[in-house]
Amino acid sequence: MKTIPILPGIALHELRTADAADIFAAIDGERAYLGRWLPFVQFTRNEEDSLRFVRSVLEAPYRETVFTIRDGERFIGLIGFKSTDPLARTTEIGYWLREAWQGRGIVTTAVRALCRMAREELAMRCVAIKCATGNGPSNRIPQRLGFTLDHVEHRAELLEDGRYTDANVYLLNLADRNTSVRP
Repeated sequence: MKTIPILPGIALHELRTADAADIFAAIDGERAYLGRWLPFVQFTRNEEDSLRFVRSVLEAPYRETVFTIRDGERFIGLIGFKSTDPLARTTEIGYWLREAWQGRGIVTTAVRALCRMAREELAMRCVAIKCATGNGPSNRIPQRLGFTLDHVEHRAELLEDGRYTDANVYLLNLADRNTSVRP
């Protein structure tokens, strides 16, 4: 199991089946907060739903790397690659973090680590991040790291309250060896 320390006491741990209980407990405990921007919250009704998600990641034909974010042993969020196209050498990074850990640079540092991994280990040429247009904190992460706003995906996700949200799509070109994620 791969572990990536990112900040004192905070590390990324490669997803395991045993993480399903922690994932469900976090979602269930912060349903209103997380559900504001994350469509999957409404479909995560029990631990079995989280276990299905974990298994879908671990058993996919082209397995994408997903990590839990932990403060010591305490589960505080998820981050990982999704929608990876190995032929085009593109991937997307998705993330979410429990409310009490927001604003500490945890996700910014985790995204930076995954961008390094995308370039150095996965040989990706481009990384995307999609954020609901109204989710300011989430949008500030790719902005802070030097991603470029490429376009807006209209009506990108159906949220729990029945409305669609647009998504900003940010890109970082990793093919240019001079490109680096901002500190």
